[in-house]
Amino acid sequence: MRTRFAALPLLLLLTLLAGTASADAAFCTPGVLGEIREIETTRGFRVDAAYPVPCAPAAARQLRNHVARTVREFKETDPEHDLSFFPHPYELIVQYETTAAAGGRLLSVRLHTMVYTGGAHPNNWPDTWVFDLVDGRALTLDDLFPAPGGALRILATCVRAELRATLGEMLLEEMLQSGTDPTPDNYARFVLTERGLTFFFAPYQVAPYAAGEQRVTIPMDRLAPLLRPSLAAMLR
Repeated sequence: MRTRFAALPLLLLLTLLAGTASADAAFCTPGVLGEIREIETTRGFRVDAAYPVPCAPAAARQLRNHVARTVREFKETDPEHDLSFFPHPYELIVQYETTAAAGGRLLSVRLHTMVYTGGAHPNNWPDTWVFDLVDGRALTLDDLFPAPGGALRILATCVRAELRATLGEMLLEEMLQSGTDPTPDNYARFVLTERGLTFFFAPYQVAPYAAGEQRVTIPMDRLAPLLRPSLAAMLR
């Protein structure tokens, strides 16, 4: 077995986390302190999981716990797998991207997780967070919109129109309708950037697997009227 962690030195990381948020509740900087990457290889499986370390301790803790849980559940899938029954190692890969908004106060994180445990193809999906770096809290749809139900109905119309225009031969109307119904679960994966609000849809949610992950960005000029006034002002 080979296990490797690449990260900021632990003592330095803890020092940075403890000292970057000021007493007057200003947001911490820089938004991302570094990266943690876990690599582990055995005969039966391979793990390569990378994720960022936000400067807000609560945000860093949430990402760390999420990835640790993902790795643990992957290993528990078939802990005795040694290639004797299925001649290929299982694989877990976690990659990430980050974006900032509101002058750096809001940090969006998207994790892309790929899991292969046999079958015709891997499974993959996105997980997202929008962290307020004042306290490290992850924003929800309720934090974004004063009337989430009404906002989602408007956004669903925009999302469907965009996907109908881009999916081409992969468009299956019944799948599209179901996966874009204006429910919180369908729109739970999002990031907030200077350009607008981007929603992510995992394979099979709005189209067949071959279409891949879908993303739709609602531009800021269309989004702003739906946002809470304090958030819209922050994003100007």
